[in-house]
Amino acid sequence: MNKNSKKNKIFHFLTNVLILLFSNALYALTVELIIIPSGLVTGGVTGISIMLRHLNVPLDVSYIVFFLNVILYIIGAIFLGRHFMITTGASSVLYPFFLNVFERLAARYDPRVILPIHDDLVLCAAVAGILIGVALGILVRSGASTGGSDIPPMIVTKLTGFPMGTGMFILDGSIIFSQLLVSDIRHTLYGVIMVIVYSYLVNQISVMGMSKAQISVMSDKPEELRRAVLTTVGRGITFLSATKGLTGEKTKMVMTVVYNRQLARAKKVILSVDPSAFMVITRVSEVNGNGFSFFKGDKKLDNSDVM
Repeated sequence: MNKNSKKNKIFHFLTNVLILLFSNALYALTVELIIIPSGLVTGGVTGISIMLRHLNVPLDVSYIVFFLNVILYIIGAIFLGRHFMITTGASSVLYPFFLNVFERLAARYDPRVILPIHDDLVLCAAVAGILIGVALGILVRSGASTGGSDIPPMIVTKLTGFPMGTGMFILDGSIIFSQLLVSDIRHTLYGVIMVIVYSYLVNQISVMGMSKAQISVMSDKPEELRRAVLTTVGRGITFLSATKGLTGEKTKMVMTVVYNRQLARAKKVILSVDPSAFMVITRVSEVNGNGFSFFKGDKKLDNSDVM
């Protein structure tokens, strides 16, 4: 392993640690600063814990969250294996830890004084939704998991093939509306708005800047295109055997996948090499492989690297 690759991996590891700390701290702060003081309901393990606290379970919310997370983590480890244990273990501990820290601070410093918005449920739902959306969005983007109530749908999906998104929606919906036992319909519906806001933001942030496009090019200059795309755009190239429909002539189709932010540059490079190139651009929802889903510590290619 060369020095640059080792440094990149260390940087990658430290970045993920900071993301885990920041995301779980922000989520816990939002719960203690806005959700609990305003009486909003929420989904997941947090929603269950708040409801149990209202039902006079003699434990702080953070301890209930911790115990539920541990139980669900053990069940998940049994059914979902080693990868699950690595990606989910940290959040299962960090979130209740930060929740406990902010609980203690909230006992000393009234959240209603620090952030006097709790009488406005619309504002509370919007702000809480945005903050939780940012916290969970960057956590999901980093490849980590929040654990908790995500685990039962993950197990059901693995065992039965039932769609995970649908399972999470059913479970979270059940948790939210079960809190009508301890809350009124007004706080419950504003809680639903908050969940919709943060669910939308999680989806947007987790894919932000990661959308991709596939470019397929028919050209009489495939080798020149290969070299230009490799050295100028920094993306790989695949040659596909093709036959021209009009003449029956055998040729090579050039195919590459780029991030959307690289698309304009890639088009410009291709057309500078061959202004008459026939180019088809297709939006791609997911790419797995070197340069996209693998950690990439390679240096940028130049002409000396291209055969």
